[in-house]
Amino acid sequence: MSCKSGKPIHEVAQEGPGLVFVVYPEALATMPGATVWSLIFFLMLLTLGLDSSFGGSEAIITGLGDEYPWIKKNRELFVLLLFSFYMAIAMFMCTKGGMLIMEWLIVYGTTWGLLIAVFCETMVISFCYGIDRFSADIHRMLGFAPGWYWRVCWTIGAPIFLLAMIMSSIINYMPLSYQDYEYPTEANVLGVFFALSSVSAIPLVAVYQVWKQKEGRTFCEVGG
Repeated sequence: MSCKSGKPIHEVAQEGPGLVFVVYPEALATMPGATVWSLIFFLMLLTLGLDSSFGGSEAIITGLGDEYPWIKKNRELFVLLLFSFYMAIAMFMCTKGGMLIMEWLIVYGTTWGLLIAVFCETMVISFCYGIDRFSADIHRMLGFAPGWYWRVCWTIGAPIFLLAMIMSSIINYMPLSYQDYEYPTEANVLGVFFALSSVSAIPLVAVYQVWKQKEGRTFCEVGG
């Protein structure tokens, strides 16, 4: 592609959505039997998208259905509303600025929030719930207890690695840009709040759970 277009490789190769929807299709078009390879490639993208959508949606539907029985009783209606919401958001990506919206969602929707949530989960399992209790649960399910390697990974390796990634992403934060387009300050500020909105439920729910406990119970008893 670089030779045919006369451009340097770093200008031809892209990352993110451009790699999937621009570079790969152009590369497939140069191959023998381009039509067949293109059909297979985009069929793969379609099945990957459906698989991710169904998996993530099932987590939402099952979690809310277990928490609120009226959702489980009206599952079909809730699924209809949920996927209608998906479609409404996806319609914005079909506009001329759809690629910019997609890039904004990719960067701010899957960075800090995901890392912070996984870090909190690791800390809770290892130190609040207890690594010994967690290992006993695994032993009860699998018939054998995890070795020292996994215990070290869960209590030391994973927290340090995740914390380093979080700090690195914060220290090296740069305002969002896509190719030659620089996102306005308002979009970056909104993106930071969007990224932190999901993990904000963790401290809020923690404070609420401690507040509603019976008087006289200690913090450790509440966590246990």
